[in-house]
Amino acid sequence: ASFNPDLMLQTATVISDEARAKHHEAARENSFKRYQGLTFWSPNINIFRDPRWGRGQETYGEDPYLTGQMGMAFVKGLQGDDPKYLKLVATAKHYAVHSGPEPLRHTFNAVTSKRDMYETYFPAFRDLVQKAKAYSVMGAYNRVDSESASASQMLLEDVLRGQWGFDGYVVSDCGAITDIYQHHKIVDDAEQAA
Repeated sequence: ASFNPDLMLQTATVISDEARAKHHEAARENSFKRYQGLTFWSPNINIFRDPRWGRGQETYGEDPYLTGQMGMAFVKGLQGDDPKYLKLVATAKHYAVHSGPEPLRHTFNAVTSKRDMYETYFPAFRDLVQKAKAYSVMGAYNRVDSESASASQMLLEDVLRGQWGFDGYVVSDCGAITDIYQHHKIVDDAEQAA
């Protein structure tokens, strides 16, 4: 709501400072548990169009430009500005056409026009990948034009890697691989989904 990328950069810098301190303390104690590492599944840059989606409050709203500006500042604050080393890894999520009704997120098939994809849903992801150099992207639970967002040739290969030149890594959302076979019924079993 602030439309203040400078404040967002400062906020994310504090988050990454604290993350580094927490990680180094855990490493000194030889503890490598969940939430002690340097990969953050943030920011959530989905376009918030459906108020039934339970995570809309994490987003920057429904404006693609605002979302890109705030998201880039957040990524830069998390990953730092060292030319060789990342302070931590930021993960742009949930790629790409996500934010539908919460109860349907594991079965929903988002169908949208190519124009809406490129003018609404893709710009913030493109900005975070190309300009802010986000090192990770998380696929969504839902399908996009009948393909799993976490295993989509069009989203992951054609657009993300092909058109945008992304060379980081892609991670699925927590249960997205299971969704490919159990809920979307795209393949028959876990092995094929993986």
